[in-house]
Order: sequence, then structure tokens, then C-alpha cells
Amino acid sequence: MDIFERITQFVRRVFKTNLEIFFEALKLSPNAQGYVSGSITELLLKKKLEEEYGFEVKRIREKWEGKKHSNHHGDFYFREPNSDNWFVMESKGVKSNSEKWHKLYNFDKLTSFLINHKDKINWLEKDKDAEIQITDWLNNNLPKFENEYRSSLYD
Repeated sequence: MDIFERITQFVRRVFKTNLEIFFEALKLSPNAQGYVSGSITELLLKKKLEEEYGFEVKRIREKWEGKKHSNHHGDFYFREPNSDNWFVMESKGVKSNSEKWHKLYNFDKLTSFLINHKDKINWLEKDKDAEIQITDWLNNNLPKFENEYRSSLYD
């Protein structure tokens, strides 16, 4: 069975309709598009972490039962092979609401957002200036922000 047949069967079984109606409904629903886009981002990230970096990855369920650890808000737990240390990761697509609301595509907004949330960034050294560390990190990890994308896209 090819991918088109699998999608057709999935749409019939799950949504009780045909591909034409499903496609029209998807085009009319930005929220549904956002959920699908987010799922795609998470799946691609999971595959990259596992296949290219060899990490063990566990999905954090959306609807958590019982008390959830206060620092475990994210999509995945991941760790290096043979490590006891697990990390929590939240993946965001390019057009995530968080980026829109906080305008994180602008260098100054991203910098101030990270400074405002410095208490949540575990790689910051507490005895050193957080702004300098964050700016250095951005310049090292997002080098195009330093020059090419430094000017604000939107207000």
C-alpha cells in the first residue's frame, strides 16, 4: 500500500470523510494547521536526535496524569547513551505562537526574552553577568543574528 492509500484510509477511519473534504477543512483551520506543523517539528527533531546524535528520546505526554514536575514542561526527555542525566526539550516551529507573541525573530527581543527568563537557563554561570553570557551564546550559536539578521523584522 502506497502513502496516498494509507493517508486516504487514515482520513476515512479517523475523520469519517474523504480526502477532498479533509483537505478543505484543513485549509480553513489555522489552528489545525498549527497542530500539524507542531507535530511535524517534534517528529523531525526526535528523528534528528535519535538518528544523527544517538540520543535516547522519550515523549512527554500532553495530558499528564498526576503531579507533573515543575521543570518538566516540554515535548521530550532526552539523554546521551549511557548517561544518567536526562534533559527536557520543548520544540517550537518557525511560526510558533511564542515567537509571534514575543517577537523572538528580532535580536533585541530574543535577547531581552532570554534575560528576563535567565533563572530558567541552566548553562548561565550565576556569578557572571547574564546579559553578556546570553549575547555571547547568541553570537556563537546564531551567528547570522550578529550582522545579517540583527535589524528588527517587525515592531
